[in-house]
Amino acid sequence: MNIHHPSLRRSCLCGALVSAIFLSALPLPASEKYENATPWSYQRIMRPAVPAVKDAAWPKDDIDRFILARLEKDSLHPIGDAPRVTLIRRASFDLRGLPPTQEEVERFVKDAAADDVAFAKVVDAFLLSERFGERWARHWLDVVRYADSVGRVWNAPFLYAARYRDWVIDSLNVDKPYNRFLAEQIAGDLLAAKTVLQRRDQIVGTGMLALGSMNLQEGNYEQHLLDQVDDQIDVVSRAFLGLTLSCARCHDHKTEPVSQKDYYALAGIFYSSRTLTGTPNRNDEARGGYVSAEALVDLPTALDEAVGPPTQLPAGVHSMDDIRTLGNPKETVRYDHDPHFCMGVIEGEIKDCELAVGGDPFDRQAAPDRGVLGLPSLPPLPKIPAKSSGRLELAQWMTQATHPLTSRVAVNRLWQHLFGEGIVRTVDDFGTTGSDPTHPELLDHLAIRFVEGGWSVKKMIRTLMLSRTYRLASTGNPEHPDAGNKLRWRMNPKRLELEPLRDTLLQLAGKLTFERPEGVQVVGTGGKGRHGVTRGLLSPEDPYRTIYLPVVRDNVPELFSTFDFPGPTQIKGQRDVTTVAPQALFFMNNPMVEELSAEIAGESGKDVKAVYRLVLGREPSSEETRDAAELDMQTLVQALLGTAEFRYVF
Repeated sequence: MNIHHPSLRRSCLCGALVSAIFLSALPLPASEKYENATPWSYQRIMRPAVPAVKDAAWPKDDIDRFILARLEKDSLHPIGDAPRVTLIRRASFDLRGLPPTQEEVERFVKDAAADDVAFAKVVDAFLLSERFGERWARHWLDVVRYADSVGRVWNAPFLYAARYRDWVIDSLNVDKPYNRFLAEQIAGDLLAAKTVLQRRDQIVGTGMLALGSMNLQEGNYEQHLLDQVDDQIDVVSRAFLGLTLSCARCHDHKTEPVSQKDYYALAGIFYSSRTLTGTPNRNDEARGGYVSAEALVDLPTALDEAVGPPTQLPAGVHSMDDIRTLGNPKETVRYDHDPHFCMGVIEGEIKDCELAVGGDPFDRQAAPDRGVLGLPSLPPLPKIPAKSSGRLELAQWMTQATHPLTSRVAVNRLWQHLFGEGIVRTVDDFGTTGSDPTHPELLDHLAIRFVEGGWSVKKMIRTLMLSRTYRLASTGNPEHPDAGNKLRWRMNPKRLELEPLRDTLLQLAGKLTFERPEGVQVVGTGGKGRHGVTRGLLSPEDPYRTIYLPVVRDNVPELFSTFDFPGPTQIKGQRDVTTVAPQALFFMNNPMVEELSAEIAGESGKDVKAVYRLVLGREPSSEETRDAAELDMQTLVQALLGTAEFRYVF
């Protein structure tokens, strides 16, 4: 076995590391370990009884009763509610990734309706905004390792990745049911459609499976194919199920009840599919170089039209043969956009995947039947027809109402983005090595409500936000018995991520546009690492929302890494939050901040109170007004931008 191969090294190191850590704790093989002990997350969802509480006047929803009952068990009580000014800022950043306008704040603060009614109006309006999809799509793109280039050895551009990004935004804005959202990403090309536009749209959703970081210079095509399948298993299992199934590629999973045979039964589904990214492997018969239109999906123009690669190439540069005729391509190679193309996955040559002993593509054993999994407590997959890859059946299996993982993982992700951390803190890992839920009954309660509510993401978000728990103040108390807030007695302050931080700076300066950039926004032909010639056409100084800036693997802007943007090869459901000097220095002396501060000062009309209302969303105290008189407006603005009050949502 070639254990020095990068892709195998990931799986082998995963197993070796886990094995070393848990060897003493796991003396039995996986099959024996789980014979009498099924992990909690595999067990079927049970409808819990809503608990009774002593303070019956406090809860607004059953969510609150679960939270309060657990607090009362330890003789604790929630802190008071957040004031309206704080609450609307929290809701605006959570739902739109931007601060509320001064008009919105004033209207909410002065609303004579009861708090419940007034806040429901705010939440409903923000959920209807197109900005909602832009905010929440970025959460999902983190999970599915979104990027606009392939990365690795030869960083060729993904010319049509942005179509998938826009599909996610649009799907969230129209509140596409989550079970459909899932199914279209796994088997959009196989789902029934009423119109050709619907069929084209759901095929674009399969772009999720095509975003992996592959080695385009891999000399062995079978190795490349197995690496691609492994990436697809990894993203599907972790994003939708919270399971690390790819750890069973080379051996039985060390900590989960997943055998290597289970892995290859699942691998056969993707092994029988064809992945078209526009950046084919060098050994692919239809490769056309590192950038090729022959390796894309040609979207159908009729409902009954077959889906496959294009038969006629579009205008523009789309192959290395074309590029070679242009001379030096470093700054000149741009690409035309064809609305009939996308990245995605279609049916391929249907065949089961032989088990690779130790992950070695040249040492194979009999192939297990596609989709025949032995995972304990989980329902079996529907039988896969002989001439089908099984992606459709996989999607049906994952979205059935009785599946114990799909809805739990989904509502936990929603909770995490609103409350700062999940009920299960390891949002991408619901397995044995992950965290146990702090409120298991609440998690199941939410999972059931999610499914019974038609898998509506917006409806679930609205329910969570209108709860009393969401509306709590974030005031801390280090002497509180639950100082870490595991029991949710207060709201967790949340630091603004890169996207709302940058977008807010542009909006306050009057420079932010809500238009989507048109065309292909990556140029170049690839190249190795940071010395490659693939780059984005948009920079952090451009006026578009951050979600629309290209994410080029191995060439991410410095601003992104400064503010904890996740590595675009990672599956990252919860971003790291670091506190490092470059973050403060950015607000102190970055030319972009200096320029925008001057623009914001101009927008405020050189009025101290107007500056505070614009930047922090509140009136200054008399002391702040007095101190500000000693500063010029640009300096005042820049100082306020560097405060924790600006950079955090409380």
